[in-house]
Amino acid sequence: MTTSVVSTGLSPSVSPEAADLLARLPDLEQALAYYHHHLAPDTAVDLSVAENVLVYDDSMQKRVFANTSLLPEKNIHYFPAYGTDDLRQQVAALLTEAFGPTVETKNVFGTAGVGSALECLAFALKNSAPGAPSPLVDGDGVLIPAPYWQGFDWSFEQRPKLTCVPVNLPTEGPDAFRLTVDLIRDQYEAHKEQTGRAPRLLVLTNPHNPLGVNYSKALLEDIYAWALSDPDLHIISDEIYCHSQLKSSSTPFTSAVALDAYAEHPTRIHVVWGFAKDFGLSGFRTGFVVSQNTVVQDAMLGSKDTGSEVRHPMSWFTPFDSLKHHVIGAVLSAPADGPGSELYTTFAMRTYRGLLSTSFAEVRGCLQRNGIKYVHHDGDNAAQFFWLDLRDYLDLPVPPAPDGTTPFPLTPLGLDSREEGLFNYFRRQPTEVSLLPGGVMHSPAPGFFRLCYTARQPGEVCAAIDKVGKALGMLRPQA
Repeated sequence: MTTSVVSTGLSPSVSPEAADLLARLPDLEQALAYYHHHLAPDTAVDLSVAENVLVYDDSMQKRVFANTSLLPEKNIHYFPAYGTDDLRQQVAALLTEAFGPTVETKNVFGTAGVGSALECLAFALKNSAPGAPSPLVDGDGVLIPAPYWQGFDWSFEQRPKLTCVPVNLPTEGPDAFRLTVDLIRDQYEAHKEQTGRAPRLLVLTNPHNPLGVNYSKALLEDIYAWALSDPDLHIISDEIYCHSQLKSSSTPFTSAVALDAYAEHPTRIHVVWGFAKDFGLSGFRTGFVVSQNTVVQDAMLGSKDTGSEVRHPMSWFTPFDSLKHHVIGAVLSAPADGPGSELYTTFAMRTYRGLLSTSFAEVRGCLQRNGIKYVHHDGDNAAQFFWLDLRDYLDLPVPPAPDGTTPFPLTPLGLDSREEGLFNYFRRQPTEVSLLPGGVMHSPAPGFFRLCYTARQPGEVCAAIDKVGKALGMLRPQA
């Protein structure tokens, strides 16, 4: 595909083929990623997509891939769709180091991304086993604290046919964007009263996307104890950002597998994790299901019962292919500093904490210098995000573009028109910065935007924020 500038008032304008492709990407985050990587001018900066360049730029290229051979002959052949025993053992060891308690190899299953891992879990739980909770059915509710990653919608709704039910967090006052057991319980009861059927899944992202916070062990124990008192409710813990920890965070990350509730109800708590975020390998789409539930395990491995509804492994349709084995195997096996040294993964995640903290501090200072509000309390974790609060600008008139151009239109977003106006205002010249509108992530109120501060090196992020600050300054009433 080629880009061209034509007299349509668009800057840049793209071919009809590219426009058609973008129209077929209803997920705005993915559409923006495609647009910025393939169509946008070099001056445009994408801070909307949850990606991480810090680890790769600092160490992964020189410590892993510079010493990795091209694809060996063995990797052109079939591999187990859910991962070889060796790879699953390496991932189990990595997750044991991250989570605390031992993660057993037999409970780990590879997929083509965490979105696929979530979908596999949803399909698997539509099956049942003697003495287990009843199977999920089409339309069953999935409770998710909102705002939340919009990918949950298509992971649970598009093919599994479940229904995502936002648990709206408050947006005002001292408890703004704070999760509580009561909020979940109230939405559970409201959905049950409205539909006549209780929700069947509770999904927690820890650390949270887009808020970045860690949930305390005490809060998690309370939530899990309440949720698991319903014998038909399962919990999925999305822990894909578990290594994304600030040095300043006073609430440590607690994995679901480290909870007392997990020891009591191990078959109704499922964890997903992947290499996309902490290790910055989003393009490889590598995810893992961690589950002790035999129904889930049978779905991932394939059923031995020929009469079962599930025969082929779920992972057959979303495989951890041989190329993933080669690349991820290199990451998992490489020594940090030559033979006999610690594993690269241990080194990388230890140094990543410092890189992340430095980047956070620089970007936070830049936001403050530009007078840009954001939701964050000292002592909280931030993962890879700033949740910007731009509500003060929603009702201010947006000036026309100096050159009369407008940004290339994407799929209609269905956002609050004022929020969409700000989104497009930042994208056009001379700012040319993409932020993810909160409405895409089911924000309970318009005017919030997600900024991923690991999408570029800190200096580049700050330069983009300066442009956004200048653009916001043009909206403020002049004294």
